Amino acid sequence: MGFNIKNNYGPNIDNHDGGIINLRMGRDGRWAADAEEAEIVEEVEAAGDDVSLPENEEKLTGVLASDEAMRYWKLLQEAGFVDERCQLKPETTRKQAMYIAEVFAERLGIGSKWKTFERLWGISNLAQEKWDFQQTGTLPSRSKEIDRIFED
Repeated sequence: MGFNIKNNYGPNIDNHDGGIINLRMGRDGRWAADAEEAEIVEEVEAAGDDVSLPENEEKLTGVLASDEAMRYWKLLQEAGFVDERCQLKPETTRKQAMYIAEVFAERLGIGSKWKTFERLWGISNLAQEKWDFQQTGTLPSRSKEIDRIFED
């Protein structure tokens, strides 16, 4: 597996051999990167093996386990966004996760939406995804499908 980070402020970064890339910003405002070797784990996941949930997995409680929420979870599962344990499926993008969390929280009146869903899904920085969305004005792919899930 490889990836490319497109960067408007310096050189693009490519990694096609697996590994860890460390990014740091210098005092001059320029980014520098160095790479370290790392064990490649994508092959296990690509083979379809069951990947265990993170240790910090939160159980569905309170409003996330309500009848209304369970109806939304079922529709999200049928649409392929989450699995039977309400965890994001690998093909669900971070932007889609942010959008789901945003609409879910709005429908159920969840105040600390980012923390709630970040803890549940074992991801971080959903607020950054929201900020990026506000800057670009571009909705995530399948956003209309997500909207339909949460319609009454």
